[in-house]
Amino acid sequence: MISNFLNRIKRVFRCQKRKFYYNKWCKIKPFDFFRDPRRVTSLWYASREGRKPNFKKPIDFNERLMLINCKAYEDEEQRKLRIERADKFTVRQFVSKCGFGNILNEIYGVYDEFEDIDFDKLPDQFVLKLTNGSGYNYICTDKSKLDKDKLKKKFNKWMIEVKNHGLTTGEWHYNLIETKIIAEKYLSMLGESISLVDYKFHCINQRVYGVYVCYDRMPEEHKVNYDHYDPDWNLTNGVLPMFHPTQRAIRKPINFEKMKQIAEKLSEGTDYVRVDLYEIDGNILFGELTYTPMGNFLPYTHKQLVDMEEFYKKTKK
Repeated sequence: MISNFLNRIKRVFRCQKRKFYYNKWCKIKPFDFFRDPRRVTSLWYASREGRKPNFKKPIDFNERLMLINCKAYEDEEQRKLRIERADKFTVRQFVSKCGFGNILNEIYGVYDEFEDIDFDKLPDQFVLKLTNGSGYNYICTDKSKLDKDKLKKKFNKWMIEVKNHGLTTGEWHYNLIETKIIAEKYLSMLGESISLVDYKFHCINQRVYGVYVCYDRMPEEHKVNYDHYDPDWNLTNGVLPMFHPTQRAIRKPINFEKMKQIAEKLSEGTDYVRVDLYEIDGNILFGELTYTPMGNFLPYTHKQLVDMEEFYKKTKK
C-alpha cells in the first residue's frame, strides 16, 4: 500500500519535471545546437525522461547514443563520415566502396529543385525522397493519378522545413547535408499487402546487437508495428506491447547471415549506426544508415536499453 503510494508520488514528480524541461526545450532555437550541442541534447533528453542525461557515466543507452552523437559532431573526421553516410544519395558511394553496389536500389534521377523533375521519364510507380531528414518521402503507385501542383507545394514546403530538421533533437547531420530530391524504384513484396518488411540492424561497435523488424507500415496514419529479434533470430521482449499489437510472426530472412555481415561492414568506423535492409524475392536491398533513431530517444525499446548499454561496454573492450 505504502509502496504504491510512493510510486504514484514519484510518477507525479517525474511528470512535473518533464513539463519543466519540456518548456525550457521549447524555447530552444534550432541553431542553438551549434553553439552548445550538449546543452541542447540534455534538454531534449530531460524533456522526455524527466532528468538530465549523465554523460560521464551513462545509465541507459539513450544517454549513450546522445553522447556518441555529441562526440561525432565535435570530431571533424566523424562529422564528415556522418554527413556522407546519412545522405541518402552520397551513401550509395560508400556502400559501393564496401563492395555492396549490387544491393543498391535503382534510381531514376537526382534533382536540385522539384521543377527539375521530368515526370514523363519516370515509370508509373516510383518514390521521391529528400536526401536529408526523416519521413520526407512520397510514394507514387499510379502516375496517372498524380497531382503535380499539389505535390510541388508539398516538396517546396519540405525543402524549407528540412533546413532546420532535427537540430533541437541533436540530429545535426541532416542540417549539414545538401538538400536534393531523389527519384528511385518503387519496391514491393509479394505477400505483403500493406508494406515491405524493414529489417533494421542495430550495430554497436561494428557488431549486430539485434534487429528491429518493422511491418504493416501505414505512412498516412503514422502507424507501424515493431518486433525485436536477437542476432540469432530469437524473438525478444525488447519492444513495449503498444508498439507490436498484432505480434505477427515474421519469417527469418533467407539471407539473414549475409545481411548481418553487410550491416557490420557498413557500420565500420562508428560506435553506433542502424543499418536498414530489405529482402525481396531472395535479394538483399539497401535502405539507409541511421545514426539518430527517433532523435536518440527510443520510446519503444526501454526494456532493452540496459542490455544495449552492457553490450556496448562489452564490445568496446
